[in-house]
Amino acid sequence: MTTTMQSIHSSKAFSRLIRRVTAVSTTHQRLPPHPPAHHQDLAKLPNIRSFGTTRGARGHGWYINYRRGKGGRHLQGAYHDRETLEECQDWNSAVLHLGTTRVYLDVVLEPKTPATLVAEAEYGETRRVGTAYVPPLDSLTGSKHRLYIDLASTVMPESSDNFIRLCKLPKLGYKGTKLYRFERNVGLCGGDVLTNTGKTGLAADHKHAEEDRGHWLLKNAEPLRRTILHDPLALWHVPGTLTMLVQRVEEVDSRFILCTQRSMHMDGIHRAIGQLSPDSLALLQEWQGRLLTHKAGYPMSYNIIVADCGLAEDDSSSTEFYNVSNAELQEGAAA
Repeated sequence: MTTTMQSIHSSKAFSRLIRRVTAVSTTHQRLPPHPPAHHQDLAKLPNIRSFGTTRGARGHGWYINYRRGKGGRHLQGAYHDRETLEECQDWNSAVLHLGTTRVYLDVVLEPKTPATLVAEAEYGETRRVGTAYVPPLDSLTGSKHRLYIDLASTVMPESSDNFIRLCKLPKLGYKGTKLYRFERNVGLCGGDVLTNTGKTGLAADHKHAEEDRGHWLLKNAEPLRRTILHDPLALWHVPGTLTMLVQRVEEVDSRFILCTQRSMHMDGIHRAIGQLSPDSLALLQEWQGRLLTHKAGYPMSYNIIVADCGLAEDDSSSTEFYNVSNAELQEGAAA
């Protein structure tokens, strides 16, 4: 027994263990005691960055606030260091005030009938797997609505130009696509000009703008993206923001989200480029609150289809647009 213990004590592994325990205990002895909540003289406290064992994976800001008497991380709240909603909205208004370009999306709320369900089943059997069925535009009978969007074309010209050109393209553009999903605590997703599922996208500056979606999918495996190098991330994600999804750094395609709620987790990640008009935002929030959806957010009783889109200054149509009534929404949800 004694011989065994002596061999363990003399081993290199035991020596390394002793050095590690000694180093850790010495480091913890150097930490200052926790000050009371009423302690005000924080300038004399040492810098927390100098202690390698106190920072953690989420940074050290929460610990400094904890030492100032603000409570733990669970009491400080998520994004406690961000500006308030009113300050973010004022900032977005100032950015848009520098210059905007207004575009419109004519959206049809098309009920899903038994014939539509049969067509979706046949489409899934005959077409490429992974694409969603969209009824022909000339067969739509649902209520039509117009969404106005102000793009920050002065501050973000490249991103705005990509969205405007996608609104103008006759085939591989936004016309004839679906707003396919309500993202929880974010908004309404759309812009997949290839499959209408949200898994693909195609920027406006591609060389196959006149081709059909099916031919593009057969000939190309990878969608094209557009690199945005000079546009800043100048807008916050507040209710009503139009944001382009960024799958790779500084690259966008055609997919976008119309935010109906404040989405601070998207700030600095995705590229916000515009703002919905107040009436358009109120309409989307009504849909999100009343349309019956699957667990993943896909509408069950309606297809939300972009029937037309373009620049508002170029539009001379006299089509009447109206908001869907609550009774119509409840009837569709019951069906």
